Amino acid sequence: MKPSAKNAARVKDDSLYGLLSSYKASYTYIRVLVSEEDDSIILQMTSNPKNFSPITPEQYKNYRVLRRLEIGASKQFLKYVVPENLIAVLGPMLELNIPPDKVVITDSLRKDGIYALETSLKYKLKMTQGIRKILNMSPQKRYEVIEKYLSGNQEQ
Repeated sequence: MKPSAKNAARVKDDSLYGLLSSYKASYTYIRVLVSEEDDSIILQMTSNPKNFSPITPEQYKNYRVLRRLEIGASKQFLKYVVPENLIAVLGPMLELNIPPDKVVITDSLRKDGIYALETSLKYKLKMTQGIRKILNMSPQKRYEVIEKYLSGNQEQ
């Protein structure tokens, strides 16, 4: 007897990509702003790129957006993971190798949908290395982040 198309669609995919497929709509978009005049670098993360406001507001008038090639990454987004997952699992500093007292964290994910880390240009190399590490995360590591986030939220 031939299996029907209905039953074939219900076959559970236990491969890594099959497990991640339920998070297909989840993304983390990253933007890096640099200002030599203000001696500042800002990392912004959001789950929707529409949340990134144009650089025209008064506070960002001296900033320019770093392109992905300047960061050294092939893309500026991370599939299957939202910023809340990264922050909960990696910590508020996102495992960047920067002293905590040298970073200003702006968590407005609930209000504006943007999470930002601001520090001195002195730490530009460490920031870009950390961003590359996040963006080049393997699918296995992404799934671990999701699992840790879900298990941490179940306990609360």
